[in-house]
Amino acid sequence: MKKLMITLVSLGGMIALISLWPEDEKTHGTIDPRPESADTAYVNVKEYGAVGDGEHDDTEAIRTAIEENDHIYFPTGTYLITGSIEVDSKRVEGSGMDTAVIHSTANEPIFRITGSKNDVRNLGLSYEGWDQREYTKRNAIQFEEQVANSVFESIHMVSVYRGFYIAQDKENYAFSVNMRNIYVYQYAKNAIHLVPPQGGNTGSVIENIYTSNGLRDNRYEADVVPFVFERASEMTLIQLNAEWANMDTAFQFDYCFNVVVISPHLEGNNLRNENSTFFDINDSNIKIIGGRAYDNEIETDSSIFTMKWNSMVSADTFYTESNTETGGTLSLLRTEDSTEGRLELTGFKTDKDELLQNQFLLNQDGTPVLTRLNDQSYFDGMGAYPAGALPEPSAVWRGKMILVKHGEGDKVYICVGTRDGYEWQEVSKSGEDT
Repeated sequence: MKKLMITLVSLGGMIALISLWPEDEKTHGTIDPRPESADTAYVNVKEYGAVGDGEHDDTEAIRTAIEENDHIYFPTGTYLITGSIEVDSKRVEGSGMDTAVIHSTANEPIFRITGSKNDVRNLGLSYEGWDQREYTKRNAIQFEEQVANSVFESIHMVSVYRGFYIAQDKENYAFSVNMRNIYVYQYAKNAIHLVPPQGGNTGSVIENIYTSNGLRDNRYEADVVPFVFERASEMTLIQLNAEWANMDTAFQFDYCFNVVVISPHLEGNNLRNENSTFFDINDSNIKIIGGRAYDNEIETDSSIFTMKWNSMVSADTFYTESNTETGGTLSLLRTEDSTEGRLELTGFKTDKDELLQNQFLLNQDGTPVLTRLNDQSYFDGMGAYPAGALPEPSAVWRGKMILVKHGEGDKVYICVGTRDGYEWQEVSKSGEDT
């Protein structure tokens, strides 16, 4: 009976996977014309013997087409492969992310990117079966060697272990890599996992990424971390959607600096492991602009932000709404070994009043981690000026206060308007009277 149930589940997963691409979008061996935008250097993979019916093994035909040409086109069809396809300084384009599908049965990456200046777009990438937790090499697109100045656009990934992954057994890094309009469904581990084994990940723009493991009543069970970045710098992330999954963390940043996250969206997730969090930030400098956490279920004590070591986070106009605490409490902030952590929140809105209260978590040196929450400042003070260095009083300085260092004690001055203009007036006492 157990074997029968496993067989039925596997069969059901394959049927569901196939159903993601409508029947009228499949072809059975006909050669489509090249796209109107293609130049004369484009080569149709069917000219090299690829069938595209989902039954014939098209691996070698595709490999040969890519090895011998710079621009390769996949017309409408489902292309069965049994091994990886190496891409090095190529343009690989399909008729559409739902019409030109490369379907793999191998426990290997579909595309192995082994060089720079690549352009991969308008394709669907999928693996056989439904549960990929045991197939840890099923990464749809895997970076190997040094990848730079490359574009990956309009790609639909289904039933993968990871969507994008940097191989850990080579001297890899990523530079100026752009990803746009990527859809990742039914993933076992990560949608994007950019962790170079050495070097860094610099100057990339990643935008409009949608991830989902299914609605709560019909969900892939794995606990996932949709987005993982390590040693990233000068990177911009725009509209990354971590949705409908059981997750430990939505965004994980380790040793990153000057990373800007614009309009992240977190919806329909279940946070069910201890210390789950939306943003796990470790020794990183992150700027968040906009964003929303909506309709997430909090099954164990979790947080919006987790900050570790020397992390600095600035978040503006982030909104949490309609999140349900079913077995745990959602807190604003959790810290771990925080040394010089600093969190500034402005324009923060929520329908849970407790999130607007300072938890007064401290760094190891006793300074507060949360330094600003909307119009409340908990640490910012006046800069100390040397004696005799008061600036010229003016309308610009009116109402501003300055701390001046004196040998006998510090003094505080405020710039005020007078009948004759503006002047600095002392508002403190020094020495024994302080």
